[in-house]
Amino acid sequence: MIGNKHLLRVAATLALLFAGIQGVAAQALAGRDLPDRPRVSISYYKVPPGKHDEWLALYKKWHRPIMDAQIKAGTTTSSTLYALRNHQVGSPYDFVIISVSPAQPRPLGLSRGELIRKLFPDIEAYVAGEKRRWELTVDHWDTSLLEIDIDDPNPSVYYPLIDGRVVK
Repeated sequence: MIGNKHLLRVAATLALLFAGIQGVAAQALAGRDLPDRPRVSISYYKVPPGKHDEWLALYKKWHRPIMDAQIKAGTTTSSTLYALRNHQVGSPYDFVIISVSPAQPRPLGLSRGELIRKLFPDIEAYVAGEKRRWELTVDHWDTSLLEIDIDDPNPSVYYPLIDGRVVK
């Protein structure tokens, strides 16, 4: 039988290992942004079975107008929603949104809160709609992609870039 002390040690070790992996990943990519390349972010959403169309309707009504405003302003270049083509056992997500922003995005000119108020004068309806969309979201995570210049003679994720060049 495993004792409580042993379980606590294992849990603490796993927590430190996870924190270390996260730190290493962040450290490894620090300073690697290519200054002239677009920014790519990906959002993943998991929805309960049978609730996909409801989630999509809520997304279209309450979140997509915000993305469209950012695209119109030049803060975001594109934002595309994808669903899985095939059913998969144990898929960690149902929807993926890939958004691309310019390397040097134009400022939106107002805060996200101000944009929401402008787009949705009935703020209570907006809050209720977004609340319901998030109630239907079983799991969600965002990630950003960093383009690696594979034409560089020595591609690396460790050496920082300054003015688009590797600094050693």
